[in-house]
Amino acid sequence: MMQTPWQDLRFSLRQLRKSPGFAVTTVLTLALGIGATSAIFSLVNAVVLRPLAFPESDRLVWLSRADHEPGVPADAMEALSYPDFFDWRKQNHAFTGIASYRNNSVTLTGIGPAQHLNAATVSSEFFRVLRVRPMLGRDLLAEDEEPGAHVAMLSYQLWQSAFGGDREIAGRAIMLDAHRYTVAGVMPASFNFPIVQNPPAVWTTLADDGSDTRPLTEQRGNDMLDVVGRLKPGVSLATAHAEMSVICRQLASQYPDTNKAYDEAIAQPLLRHLIGDSRDALRVLFAAVGLVLLIACANVAGLLLARASRRGPEIAVRTALGAGRGEIVRQSLVESLLLALGGGALGVILSTWILEAILPFVPAGLPRAEQISVDGAVLAFAVSASVLSGLLFGVLPAWRMSRQDPALALREASRGVSGARGHNRLQNWLVVAETAVGLVLLVGSGLLIRSFVQVLHVDPGFDSHNVLTARLDLPGEQYSNVQKVAFYNRLLPQLAALPGVKSVAAGRPLAIADGHIGVSFSIEGRPVPPGDAPSESLSIVTPEYFEALRIPVLSGRAFTPRDDYQHPPVIIINQRFAQKYLPGESPVGKRIKSDLGDGIFKSPMREVVGVVGNVKRQTLTAEAEAAYYLPFAQAVISSPTLAIRTSGDPWQLANALRGQVAGLDASIPLFRVGTLDEAVYKAAGQPRFQTLLLTSFAGMALLLSAVGLYAVLSYLVVQRTREIGLRMALGAQRGDVMSWILRRGLALSAAGLAIGLAASAMLTRYLAKMLYHVAPFDPLTMAVVTALLLAVSLGASALPAHRASRVDPMNTLREQ
Repeated sequence: MMQTPWQDLRFSLRQLRKSPGFAVTTVLTLALGIGATSAIFSLVNAVVLRPLAFPESDRLVWLSRADHEPGVPADAMEALSYPDFFDWRKQNHAFTGIASYRNNSVTLTGIGPAQHLNAATVSSEFFRVLRVRPMLGRDLLAEDEEPGAHVAMLSYQLWQSAFGGDREIAGRAIMLDAHRYTVAGVMPASFNFPIVQNPPAVWTTLADDGSDTRPLTEQRGNDMLDVVGRLKPGVSLATAHAEMSVICRQLASQYPDTNKAYDEAIAQPLLRHLIGDSRDALRVLFAAVGLVLLIACANVAGLLLARASRRGPEIAVRTALGAGRGEIVRQSLVESLLLALGGGALGVILSTWILEAILPFVPAGLPRAEQISVDGAVLAFAVSASVLSGLLFGVLPAWRMSRQDPALALREASRGVSGARGHNRLQNWLVVAETAVGLVLLVGSGLLIRSFVQVLHVDPGFDSHNVLTARLDLPGEQYSNVQKVAFYNRLLPQLAALPGVKSVAAGRPLAIADGHIGVSFSIEGRPVPPGDAPSESLSIVTPEYFEALRIPVLSGRAFTPRDDYQHPPVIIINQRFAQKYLPGESPVGKRIKSDLGDGIFKSPMREVVGVVGNVKRQTLTAEAEAAYYLPFAQAVISSPTLAIRTSGDPWQLANALRGQVAGLDASIPLFRVGTLDEAVYKAAGQPRFQTLLLTSFAGMALLLSAVGLYAVLSYLVVQRTREIGLRMALGAQRGDVMSWILRRGLALSAAGLAIGLAASAMLTRYLAKMLYHVAPFDPLTMAVVTALLLAVSLGASALPAHRASRVDPMNTLREQ
């Protein structure tokens, strides 16, 4: 009689209740694979797959320019200056609108203690391009870009925390950087753009950049803007790219001094730009965890094959009573799906625990990391993965069960034989496949571990230990450049006098902690064509900077307090700069002009007074850049970072630092207080995260492979108990039996290792971008991983081999 699906379900539940050990083992194995896969899918979904939270976000395009300067990497991109942005905005026809934005910071006063706030300076179309409307008040208008139009949009979070959710806030005046700003509106709680971990609390207009004596809005060579546009209906990305490239070529011809190298536009979907290199790394991790799930499925398939062989008599009886192959396959698949859904339910719980464990290690630069969670999409994925897994590991055992010969199954049962050779071959191939996949994961993990060790041993060029860092911002309205220099001349000696302080300095960018500033320059006696001036990293520092960070002075001298605006302008270069631009020459005494604005000296020729060691300025894995340094008193910059070297725990000085700053000016907030060690730790965040996850997956794969081999050999011992007893009765020694089982286990492992090594040689090239000073095909890693897997395989084989050697031949013969 044909059974209904409901009857199949009831029958499967009864069968699983009869074998609780098998059911629990299977569910736990699947939960491990599905849980890990669902956790990584939640990362991929939040970062890569989920659309941006803007209407028709697929029409949003990030715009930039290709940098074709000599010596610059082919894929280098350059931001825009304000005049270039204005020309792009006026001349394009492919976009309904384009908008500029750049990160900034402001100090909010007049409402309790002064607060330093992350901010963004945006053009008036910014919110309309994104199609996001304020929840209170009005949008920005074109007239808000006019000089002196101090208008601000507040984030929902700032509106709540600083203004108590005042619904009459629109039109009110607030104080930002000692200026009166009119609040235009409040953005919705969900709005976050630019998409960063510390989103802006305030958006101001580019009118603020036009109020200085030399407005940024008139500086065509000062490239600082990111640009986003919304494509017009029917306009393709390729069409927009072609049009913007035409505009770039026109500007390069019209303004060769500043635009000669930028004759091509870059246009890419905004989501792709925001994800950046994270996409490739997440793809590798998702592929790796997918392999773990495949190993789990192979393990469960092996268990089901073993169970199917023991159920041979039952299947024979059912067949004799009229059950067809289709009914047997269906009932077997129902049982597999039950196990898979149970593993999926437990896997979802496990995925939340895995996320809690890995989120603290998520690198700081991973976009949309705050959106990572087990949401509806992850639950749907877990269900889909469960069903697919159930079909994947259930089809083969179901097919084998349906093809059993009933008469043969009954004869084998009557002789005490528990399975057929066909089952053994399938199980053996599953173990070989598990071993091969496990080796691929172990090789990938080994390569990343070796790479990460190389990263940890990178010399950044400075000593990060026991250095407290912090920033403060002196408002330009209250402090002129001369007053800023005087403020730091008072503050730094006071900090140096604190107990436990060894040296104090300030600079920006501060080594690896503050990013990068690139400024063009020229060397005396070496004229360059318009627009071809080289550009390198610049830092502006106080005299004690090199001592505080322990950057060696290789020749000449460091800056001194006499290097101020009343004395001749000077410059210090690093070793890489000297090798690149002054090879074979003595740099000290050469004259270089930096194009850092007008400044006090009207971009003077500066005398090189020293050469210092190279420093990692952006990442630990990038090669040291050519760089040069200017003294703070001769090139004042806003909010340099303090660096305080201490004899003990630098955090113990945090309160004293706040007190000293407040003693000089209580209205100045201190922000980004941390240590230089933390900055170096964050710089290694991406390789650390990748290595941690891939190593965890490789460990799971190793464990599951060992369990699979153990299960196969244990089943072999049970299946061959009669044969083993006969061998021992005929004179075989226990050592011979153990050797036989161990050889079977090592033969399966060796076959998997051979396949795995060949696969690894082909697949590890996809890790090349994630490796540092380690070749994708590394013989040492291959050898170590192979030895490890062989050792684990030997351990997994030892217990079944020992059990086989303990078989009592007399008891076996009596039972037979």
